[in-house]
Formats: sequence, C-alpha cells, structure tokens
Amino acid sequence: MRLDHDRLHMPILTIFYIKLLINLGLTVGIIWTISKSDLFAKWQQENEKLVLGLGFLLFRLIPWIGIFLIVNEEPRGDIPFFFYKAEAAKRGGFVYRDFWSYHAPLYAYIISIPVWIWHNARAIVLFMVLMESGILWLTYQTYKSKSSKALQLAVIYYMLPAAFMYILVDGQEEVWFWGAALLIWRYTLKRTTDYEVGVGLLYAMTLLTIKVTFIFLLPALLVMVKKPIKMLLVMAAVGLPAVGFLYWQIGDLFLMPIQHTEQLMTPNLFSVSRPFIELLFHVDEKKSTMINWFGLLFTVFIPVYMAYKARHRHINEVLPGLFIACFVCMMLFQASAMGAYVIAYLMAVLFEIIDIRKTAHIVVLLALNWLTVVQPFVWVYIKQPAYISPGMFGNLSYLFEYALQLMNVLCFLWVLRETYRKVVVSETAVLA
Repeated sequence: MRLDHDRLHMPILTIFYIKLLINLGLTVGIIWTISKSDLFAKWQQENEKLVLGLGFLLFRLIPWIGIFLIVNEEPRGDIPFFFYKAEAAKRGGFVYRDFWSYHAPLYAYIISIPVWIWHNARAIVLFMVLMESGILWLTYQTYKSKSSKALQLAVIYYMLPAAFMYILVDGQEEVWFWGAALLIWRYTLKRTTDYEVGVGLLYAMTLLTIKVTFIFLLPALLVMVKKPIKMLLVMAAVGLPAVGFLYWQIGDLFLMPIQHTEQLMTPNLFSVSRPFIELLFHVDEKKSTMINWFGLLFTVFIPVYMAYKARHRHINEVLPGLFIACFVCMMLFQASAMGAYVIAYLMAVLFEIIDIRKTAHIVVLLALNWLTVVQPFVWVYIKQPAYISPGMFGNLSYLFEYALQLMNVLCFLWVLRETYRKVVVSETAVLA
C-alpha cells in the first residue's frame, strides 16, 4: 500500500509545471473578470451571496477536493509542522514545553480544532481555506458600501495565483494578520471615539493567537490613536497575566517564537543588494541577527513616519494603509523575510490600493503574484544560492533567479509608494 502511495506522489518539477498552467488559467480568469465591471456591479446589487459562494466553490473547495482527495497529494509547506503541533495540542500538550512552536501560544490549539473532527493534515488545509474565505467575506462586507467594485475584487482575489497556491496548496496562515487588522479597523469604523479599550483588547488577543510579528504594527497604531497610554494599559492588562502564567509554567521557553529570525531568506532588499555589499565587507550568515535588527528599524520607522504625517486624519481612514505599509516594509527590510509573507497583505492591497481601471496597477498585481509563486521554487531548485559577488551572475541560472528577486522587490517598493500616497499624500481617492 505504501508503494502505491509513493507512486501517486508527483515529482516536484511536474508539480511546478502544473502550478504554471494553473497560474495561466487563473490569470486569464482575472483579465476576464476585470473586463466585466458593469456585470459585477449589477451582481453586487442582486446576487452577491451566489457569486461569492460560486467563487469559493470553483476556486477553493473543488480544487481542494481534487488535490487532496482525488489526486491524494500530501499537504506541503508548513502543514506537516502545523499537523505535528495540532496533534500535540489535541493530546493536551503544553505549548513550547511539550512541542515546538514559532507561533503565539493559542495558535496550536486553534489549528487543532479541525483535527478533532478529522485526524488528518488535510483538515488543517481546509481550515485555512475556510478562515481565508471568512476574512474575504468580511473584507467584502466592509468595502461594499464604499465601492461598486467590491464583489469584482473579491472574485479577483480568489483567482490571484499567490493566494491560490500558498493558502489552498500550502495552507499558509499569514492572511490571518489582515483578518486581525480588519477586526480592529471595523471596530474603529463603528466606534469613532473612545475606541482605545476595544483596539487594545483586540490587539492583545491577536498577539496571543497568531504570531508575535503582528507587534510591528503597534508603534504606528500608537501614533494614530488619541489615547495611546490607555491602549497600552489595556494590552498590558491582557498580556502581562498571560506572560506571567507562561513563565510560571515553562520559564523562558515562551520566547521561542522570537528566536525564529536567524535564517537569511529571499527576496528582500538585503538579498538583492548583498552581491554589492560583499564587495565592501563580508557578511557572516551565522551572525545575521544584526542585519535583522537593522531591518527592524526601517520596518517600524517607515509606518511610524507615515502615521505621524497622517496624524490629523482619523485612524479608521488610514489603518488598512498602515497595515499594508508595515508588512511590505517587513518583506523589504527583514533579511529573514520570504515571498510567502505577501499573503499577509495581498487581500488588503487588492481592496485598498489597486485600481483595476489602471493597466499599470493590473500589471504589478499580476507580476507580484507570478513572482511570488515562481521565484521561491527557482531559488530552492538551484540549491538556494546566496549571491556574495557579482561574478556569480556568469551562471545564467543565478542571473535569472536574481532578476526574479529584483522584480519582486520592485513590486514591493511600488506597493509601498502607492500606500504612502494613499495614507500621507491623501489624494482622497474616492473608490468608484
């Protein structure tokens, strides 16, 4: 029986070619959807639930059934590690002490929920897909009163190659970050004054639920809120007892998530500038913490600067933009950031920044998605080279992969520029 299963497991290159074909089909679907603005505006008024339901069925549920139940592929990416954590949590294990985790303390227990229903790693992938669709539905609900294109954007999102591959195939959870920011944003939309207690509670719960990385957004948020001390006190009221309890149970093992920043990844500003940095001084990969601290400075400083420049505006006008800026900066400046993190803000970028009436916006959106799928595969396939001198580009494989990285970083910079314009220059871009 084991031999049959191995026979079903497709070679990595075959899977990559299939991914490219799927990407092509999805791209054609996106272009068709963009050309039907009037039709989608009409559906938004009359058939929104049916269209969103069909989108989920065609681009998430049926492909999930095809990949994991019919073809019987094993879940890839982080899912095996997630399943290990979920199993341990289901057995009643204590996070960080009884099993490894680079996530917030409650994360393993949340992803164990589907494993109680079906003890299989595929259940976690389906759970991620359902969570993503829930976040998309809530995003659509938030934007539909502002834009007649909200339904069209929701359907486009379902077809974005990066979201399709990283969430449906690899079960990445980064889109949860946008889900958390969305809940905070919706709270500030409903409660325009004295919102600090609610925002503080939601923020603290996010830090206990997903990943410590969400802390990057906090400094910019503190600049925007009217009573930052009040918000911090509320967060401390939730966070300090939780940290105290963890320390009482397991000592400093709860610092495990913070230690997961050592490995140098691609693509980011450091990975594309390294061949030229190395001409001036050598970078020791085993002591890369300094590079990450330097990157952290910019990751926090740029969103804080944007928040300071936009401080005259209400937080509910700029929160999505600050969220995007924060996670784009993380991908640009953190040497340990990788392409999959684009999932954190892809949905937000589509609804908040992209104008599908502009060709340049569509080109960048598609390029970012294609590059996010293709570049990591090529980099791993050519044995994850670190470009430590321009002379390495004599190898055409290296030159090709480096060009992919460079284009990826340029896409990130474009998103950051457009977000800056939206938040700071504040052209009061009225959504059509």
